[in-house]
Amino acid sequence: MTFDRLHRLATLGVIAAGLMAVHFSGEFPLWLTGTPLVAALAGWRTHPWFRSKKAVAGAGVMTAFAGVGALWLAFAGGDYLYWAIAFALMLGAVKSLMLRDDADFMQMYALSFLHVMAAAVINPGLSFGILMFPYVVLLVLGLMLTNLRRGIQEQASGRVGEAQGDPDAARRLQGALARRDLVHGGFVSVTVGVTLSVFLISLVFFFLFPRLGFGFFAQQSRRGMAISGFSEEVTLGDFGNIAEDPQVVMRVRAPGARPPLRMRGQSLDAYEGNTWRKTTTRRSQMTLDPEGRVRVGRPRAPIEGPDVVAQEIYLEPLAGTPRVLFGMSMPLAYQRPPNALEALRPARWRFFQDASGDVTLTGPEAVSIVYTAYSRSAPDDPARLRGAGRDYPQELAEVYLALPPQQAGVEALARAVAGDAATPYDAAVALVDHFHRNFRYTLDSEHGDLDPLANFLLTNREGHCEYFASGMVVLLRLLGIPARIVNGFAGGVYNEYGDYVALRRADAHSWVEAYFPGVGWATFEPTPPAFLDMRSGRGLLADLRDAIDAVQLAWYRWVVEYNLEKQIGFLASLFRLKRASTSGFSDGMGLTRNEIRELGRHLRDLPWRGVGLGLVAFLGLGLVSRWTLRRRRRASSALGDPADPAVAAYRQMRKELKRHGFVRASSETQLELAERVGRAVPGIRDAVRAVTWAYLKAVFGDRRAQGGPEVQVDAVRRGLRDRGARDSGRAP
Repeated sequence: MTFDRLHRLATLGVIAAGLMAVHFSGEFPLWLTGTPLVAALAGWRTHPWFRSKKAVAGAGVMTAFAGVGALWLAFAGGDYLYWAIAFALMLGAVKSLMLRDDADFMQMYALSFLHVMAAAVINPGLSFGILMFPYVVLLVLGLMLTNLRRGIQEQASGRVGEAQGDPDAARRLQGALARRDLVHGGFVSVTVGVTLSVFLISLVFFFLFPRLGFGFFAQQSRRGMAISGFSEEVTLGDFGNIAEDPQVVMRVRAPGARPPLRMRGQSLDAYEGNTWRKTTTRRSQMTLDPEGRVRVGRPRAPIEGPDVVAQEIYLEPLAGTPRVLFGMSMPLAYQRPPNALEALRPARWRFFQDASGDVTLTGPEAVSIVYTAYSRSAPDDPARLRGAGRDYPQELAEVYLALPPQQAGVEALARAVAGDAATPYDAAVALVDHFHRNFRYTLDSEHGDLDPLANFLLTNREGHCEYFASGMVVLLRLLGIPARIVNGFAGGVYNEYGDYVALRRADAHSWVEAYFPGVGWATFEPTPPAFLDMRSGRGLLADLRDAIDAVQLAWYRWVVEYNLEKQIGFLASLFRLKRASTSGFSDGMGLTRNEIRELGRHLRDLPWRGVGLGLVAFLGLGLVSRWTLRRRRRASSALGDPADPAVAAYRQMRKELKRHGFVRASSETQLELAERVGRAVPGIRDAVRAVTWAYLKAVFGDRRAQGGPEVQVDAVRRGLRDRGARDSGRAP
């Protein structure tokens, strides 16, 4: 492969990696991120066209207009970052069309680095991390090749000492760029090795360098995903839009936890025809108990016992106003990992409970949440539920029995299905059985716009989960039984690589809770069990998807969200101070004051004097090695016996040439230097050649040169002096 083709291919790889990092953020359309790549491919043919001043000026005018347009769009829409990145992409497209000399390549690398910096802001995903290694390798290779290209251009065009405008310069440059022996496989191998070394050193700095500003006081954030049903309003049909989305929303670890899991989120109480709203929005801040937990509901139930399940949950950022906390079945308490550094954070985590008992968390926005939920199974003892009676509190009945007017057929259906049920529990069981036997679960159903729920109950009899849950709640309320719809997740897949159950957007689900006096809220599932079979999601690519999700989780926890808390926890784990399991989501978190004090004591007890002396010795050894290598390099480059007249004459001539601006390039032979000097100063051509040939014969021949070269050096000295006098306008 020719040098020019290798250089352009490496540059194309740099451009592509930077553009892909921006594209996988999902913020920009394919045509916008693909245009610079297409331009880079076209640049292999178009770069000679931009040698004229008119072409360069035209590109500058086009760039200026694009900049004005991007600025106007930024001010009009207020999204300054988006249009700044779009303008940087456009600059990259223009520059990639005109990669002619080393300066153009350096400018292209600077623009590509700008693309990567933009991607670091808008794309914190795993794709960014995967693309960074090839990007850095190709960038280092491209920079090395650019430096070599600069030397080739200097030799061909005479930037050092040679008169400009040489008609043969273009021919010599093309010939040099077409050479295939300038770069060998070892050069690429060394480049990869150097890059890998830089990566390893960077990892050490990443994990150990104090992260005081970034990642703790200003935590790295990720864009929250929108989940229908987890705002304070949901419209019938919303869940059908996300029923096939495999994006992971939360990961759950619990003793023996296997899918299907039911993770309760929040309840909605007010039905308005085709929309559910939450009216119990009045929230009060929850206080921590001595164990650092917040208790749900009143009176405070104990959270110990064989029937209490603790779940460690890693919740992805979710878009929407309330940040709902999820837990199995009926959550009793929630707990964030205790941390003595929490008081230093400006945006602190705080728990809030609304009038319905749902719990939300406030704190740093657009970051994942790691917490523990303590849950007890919902009441399911038939005898106890049948004996609860109908003595409902008035305030509760006013909220959970309210309904807009319903069609006569819907009221008749409620009475017909309940029949002669003796208790509210028997009526609820009859409704569940009716839905399971006579309705069909499907993701594709249409129910009209006038009264979609009545169409579902009386005519269509097929739909997805929120139709089943809404239908049962309405029928229960028509029978005088307080009920509400609950949104959460049900299903999930077990990830054997990370040992957790992953709940996806496709697992978003609605079910029913009915109230029983003296017992509390009991859970009912009106949706036919077929919905779980449709969500199992185990295909040919399931194992690969699980492995990718486990790697992505590690990327988020230990790169994107790596902060001072985790850094101190990482150091503590080195001293084996922490007793937490190394497989937990909260690794590196949950440090207490005593653990921090013990960590400080261990750090103080380290032999810092010995470490300092070792560093000084290491630096001294490095300096001595560098000095030794330089001496050896100089000795190896100084060929020939210094006592030989030909060698001494050549070295003296080289000094004279260097004083007048003629420096031999690293890729230039002694004879090529002599030819270049001869073209620039014809009067000394023969003398320079004679000294050079005498030197080469003395170094590589079998005999010493016999006299004469020192006389030629005097001729070279006089010729250079006369040339300098003429250039300065003085008489020789």
